[in-house]
Amino acid sequence: MTKAQLDLLVLAFQAGDERALTLLYQFYQRKLRLFATSLSGDPVVADDLVQNVWLKLSRRISRLDDPRVFVSWLYKAVRWEVLDWQKSAGQRLVNSLCEQEAATWLAPEPAAQYSTLHQAMSELDGGSQQLLQLHYFHQLELTEIALVLEVPLGTVKSRLHRARQQLKAQLGDESLGLDD
Repeated sequence: MTKAQLDLLVLAFQAGDERALTLLYQFYQRKLRLFATSLSGDPVVADDLVQNVWLKLSRRISRLDDPRVFVSWLYKAVRWEVLDWQKSAGQRLVNSLCEQEAATWLAPEPAAQYSTLHQAMSELDGGSQQLLQLHYFHQLELTEIALVLEVPLGTVKSRLHRARQQLKAQLGDESLGLDD
C-alpha cells in the first residue's frame, strides 16, 4: 500500500468508515505486534498491549490533525503502552522470566546470519536497538522515528550513526549494508 493510500484510509477512518479501520489494522497489526514484543519481551503481553492501542486509537482518531503522521502516532502509542505496562508492579519479574521464551518465539531457528545479527543487536543498549529496529525492520523514516521517540531529528541521525558503528564493530564486517 502506498503512503497516499494509507493517508486516505486514515481520513476515511476519521470520517467514521469502519472498513478503513479494518484495512489499517490488517496492514499494521503484525508490525506493531513485533515492535511491542521486542519492547516488552513477551509476545502474549504484546498482543494485549497492541489491542489496547487499537481500542484507544479508535476513540482518539479525531484528535489526529495530520494523517501523514499517523504511522509515528501509532508507533508512539505502542511505545507508551509498553512503557506504562513496564512501570506497573511486578512486570520486571515477568520480563526476566519470559525473555528467553520471547526470543525463541520471535526466531525459533534463525539462519546463521540473522542469529549473529540478532546477538549483536541484543548487546547494544535498548535505545540503539529500538532505533535500528524502527529504521530497518519497520522502515520508518527518520522524521517518523523522531516523533515516535520524541527526540529531535538531529538526535535520531546521530544516534543511528552511532548504533550502526557499534553494530559494525561488534560484527567486524564493513559490508553489512547499514549505511542507509
